[in-house]
Amino acid sequence: MASSRPTAGSTPRSTAASTHHWQPELPPDVPPFPASDAGIDADDLDSVYGQLVKGVGHEFVNDRNVDELARRAEEDGHPILATELREWKAPC
Repeated sequence: MASSRPTAGSTPRSTAASTHHWQPELPPDVPPFPASDAGIDADDLDSVYGQLVKGVGHEFVNDRNVDELARRAEEDGHPILATELREWKAPC
């Protein structure tokens, strides 16, 4: 197995070239990481909850809305989301 470490007199390969095979091939219209939708109203529980169900929007959770979001997730059958929200609220 060849080493990716440069040897004396050799030119180091770029990191991007050596790690490219680790990244999945995504269609061109798919962002590399899930991202929150633009224009979300942090005070609108429906908007925030919709983002959380998609797996994004955690930046909109705060002390004012966490209890209601956890309750709604539990009622809607999203126990993992409900647990994550309760853990968010728990003191570290």
